[in-house]
Amino acid sequence: MAQRITDRRRDPSQAHPSLVRRTSNPVLALQRSIGNRAVAQVLARDPVATGSVHIGGVGEIKVKGGNLADWTGKDTPDTVDVTSAKGKHSAKLEKLSGAGTRTDITVTIAPAVNEGEELNVGGGTVLEIKGARIKDYAIDGGVESWRIADFQEAHRTKVTHRIGSG
Repeated sequence: MAQRITDRRRDPSQAHPSLVRRTSNPVLALQRSIGNRAVAQVLARDPVATGSVHIGGVGEIKVKGGNLADWTGKDTPDTVDVTSAKGKHSAKLEKLSGAGTRTDITVTIAPAVNEGEELNVGGGTVLEIKGARIKDYAIDGGVESWRIADFQEAHRTKVTHRIGSG
């Protein structure tokens, strides 16, 4: 059998052109770091801003829709409109809405992946909202809609983690 000799310390300038090109693609860099399945999930997402809302005493609520995308830009709307699935949190959320109690809320908005944009992995936008009220709670089947309003202060922080140098 012929013996094979390989030098694993090859000079990068002597690498095959397809290998050099491959390293500059951010999707392939992501694929190498998190795997095929995770990349497929990232690329299959709709370019809709989703995320979660954390309310003390209620817990973490996964957001399915609303006006979260408005908060990722430079605009500062008066409310955070939320659509979520009915769950263990629903009774507490409805009670909070009826009471009109002020509370601090953290909203984490996942980045949307739009065609033609640099791939953004992780990061997103975090809203720290002080003295907010939950309003207009309504439920239709398994979907609830509600609003974070009348807040005293909202601090927005953008977080980005980029893969590849493009």
